[in-house]
Formats: sequence, structure tokens, C-alpha cells
Amino acid sequence: MKIFFLLSFISIISCNGQTNKDTNMLDLDYLKKNGNVSSISYNGAVSIAEDNKSSVKHYKLSEIKNNIKIITEGDEEIGFSRTINDTDYITITEFDGKGFPKKSEKKSTYGFYVNQLEYDQKGNPSKEINYDLLFKFKAKDILNYMKNNDFNLDKKYYQNILSSEVPPPTILRGTADEFKLLIPELKLNNEFVWIISNVEGSYKGNKGIYLLCLDGNTGKELLVKKYLGKKSGKNGIGTYPNYETILVSK
Repeated sequence: MKIFFLLSFISIISCNGQTNKDTNMLDLDYLKKNGNVSSISYNGAVSIAEDNKSSVKHYKLSEIKNNIKIITEGDEEIGFSRTINDTDYITITEFDGKGFPKKSEKKSTYGFYVNQLEYDQKGNPSKEINYDLLFKFKAKDILNYMKNNDFNLDKKYYQNILSSEVPPPTILRGTADEFKLLIPELKLNNEFVWIISNVEGSYKGNKGIYLLCLDGNTGKELLVKKYLGKKSGKNGIGTYPNYETILVSK
């Protein structure tokens, strides 16, 4: 889920005077020289086209530098992306077809955003959202809360879970109105909140899978729901998570 804030929370970043070539642009020559190349035709859906005049060359390069995995992929038709995976964070940067950066997002391995950076048409930083500055209840605080309540903090658990019986676990933060589908019980709007979604742990000694919403300033528990399983949708079509509400803060 992508997080967006009111413009009043967006700070303008001044240009540092350096050229885009030296700082922000994607090195397309390096990608084309070292990456794997395939021909792709964009005709409604993406399809492989080995011998098609309308196809474009699509590049993909996977590298490991200083134990950090970097994947760069894309083409001049739809643009490029670069994903950097280190021990604790994932950074995804989107580029246009000429290699100019458009947007960069950094988030924790556990799922919550650290910052979001937007660029102007010349590839210079223009707007930044620093989530750590907006929250008084910091990332270290939410992780301590989880540790103290025996919530699973195994990174692989967050990255690789494939169980069809349990919704994917994640940690989210943003304004309450962005998560109305997850926390409809709370009558909040622009208040900052943390959401621990579908994580195994213990609440007041009772083990289970929980969805919790905490105040982004104080860490107070605003909502606690326990996952009971899946139930059928309307007229028996589809399934969706079924929760028992344990706590709703007034």
C-alpha cells in the first residue's frame, strides 16, 4: 500500500547544483552493456517477441555489491526501476525511458515506509516525505512494542510468507484515513497511526494472529482485532478475513 500525506507535510528540497549525470540518473550504458536483454512487444499485454519490428529491448541486471542485492530492469518504452535490498531496508527508484529519476521510496524490510522522494522533470529532487520526522512514536518504538509482546520479528517471515490461510503480515504507518478498510471501527481522519497487520503474537497473554492500530504519537493501542480465519463473501462468492474485535479505544 502506498502512503500519501497532505501537502503541508511535504518539504521542498533545494537543488545541490550537481549534474543529474553524476548524481541521480540511471547509467543506461552500463545497464545495456552488463544486463540480460530480451525483446518485448507491448500490445495490450506484455508478450515476448523474438522477431518483431515493434518490439523494444528490455534489460534486466542483478548484482550483489557489498552484500547488497541490486536489481535494475526496464526499457525505453515504459521506463526503468531499480530495487536495492540491504539488511534492513528496501529502496525502489522509478526512472523514465531516458534514465531520469521520477520517484524513490525507501521502506523497512517489515513493510513500513521510511521516506518518499519525488523528482522534477530534470531529475532533481523536488519533494520529500520523511516519515520518521512525522511520527513521535518512532520505528524503534514499534519494534520494541512488538518484541515485548512476542510478535514475530523474523524478516523472512515478512518477505516470504506464502500461506493461503493467513493474510500477509506487514507493518504500516500513515494517516488513519488511508487505512479505513483495515480500521473502520475507528472514527479517525488525519491522525498518524501505526498498524501491525496479521502478525503472530500475544495480546494480554492470549496468543494468536492480530491486527493492531497504535497512535502514531503516543503508541497507545487504539484498536485490537484477532484473526479468526476466513469467511465467505456475499452470496458465497470469494472469502475475506474474519476478525474478533478485542479493543476499540474511545
